[in-house]
Order: sequence, then C-alpha cells, then structure tokens
Amino acid sequence: MPLQAAGNFRELEPGSDEGPSLVEAKGKLPEAERSQVARYLTTGVVFAVSSGTLSDRFTGEKNIAPHHAQTDGVWHWRADLPYYVLRYGVALPDAFLQRMRDLDWKCPVLSPQELNAFMEQLAFEGEVRQKLRKKQEKEARERQRAKK
Repeated sequence: MPLQAAGNFRELEPGSDEGPSLVEAKGKLPEAERSQVARYLTTGVVFAVSSGTLSDRFTGEKNIAPHHAQTDGVWHWRADLPYYVLRYGVALPDAFLQRMRDLDWKCPVLSPQELNAFMEQLAFEGEVRQKLRKKQEKEARERQRAKK
C-alpha cells in the first residue's frame, strides 16, 4: 500500500504542485478536533531529520518547528503540521482524520522493524517518482524535437 502524505502543501518547501493549497486549507478543520489532531501529529515517529527550523508561511515567524518528518506508519507529515493545525485549522485528508479517530487519537509507536519497512517503502516510492519524472522529461524533450 502506498504511503500517504499529509500536509504536503504546495506553498511549503519543497512543496508539490499536485499538493493541496495551504491558503485554501486554512480554517477548514473544526476547532473541536484541532488539539486532538495536533497531539496525534506531535507524537508521530520521527523518521527524517534535517538541519534548521521551519518558519510560518503566513507571518514569517521563525522557529515554529524543527525541520523533520514524522509518521504513523501509514501517513507521513512535516513537523510543522501540528503548528498549522492548531494556529490556522488547516484541513487534512478525511482518510487521515478517520485513522486518527479510529486509533482514539493515539499515534502508534512503530517497532524498529516497522520503521525499517516504512523507510524502505518510502525510498522505493521516491525512486519510482524519480524514474517517472525522468521519463516524462525525456518524452517532453522528444516532443519538442519532433515539433522542430
């Protein structure tokens, strides 16, 4: 099963053109669930760490979260997602919210084996995306040459 990304907003670096808009997601999460969602996100397993900290996309405020990624083994997200959930009520995918509810708002703790399997799946998906991107770029170049 492919891993699911949450909070991969196109306005945030590195962002995804296919990702949802942070601006459009603002205020869409009901206030009644914000603290539970943020707590779940905060307790996810850290699986990738980078130097530096993240800043608020709306205000420019610095140091809102460390620059790392977290997971529950099915979904993965940036460490600043709980901040955006609490402060701005940004919407998350319905399937992810349902998973949190089903788990009674308690993020699973992954075993070392589960974390390794997660990392292998993530690496595999990254390789597949990279190959697809290269293929698309090659096809675009070939179409350009054919037009000339």
